[in-house]
Amino acid sequence: MAITASPEISGVVKVSRSVERYWLGMLRSRSWAGRRLTWDAFNQIKERTPLLKPKLRREMQALAVL
Repeated sequence: MAITASPEISGVVKVSRSVERYWLGMLRSRSWAGRRLTWDAFNQIKERTPLLKPKLRREMQALAVL
């Protein structure tokens, strides 16, 4: 069985990446020292306090029926 990326899943991943970029921007804006926050340091923070994994609750076809 092949697993393929559906448009719904790729949309969820895009939203997740946007949230990560926003989170990094907010951490950078908190102090002068935060302006030097790199993606490597951000990934270490993310390992200690991870975001929830994005989940698709309903298929798009099921939403169209509603």
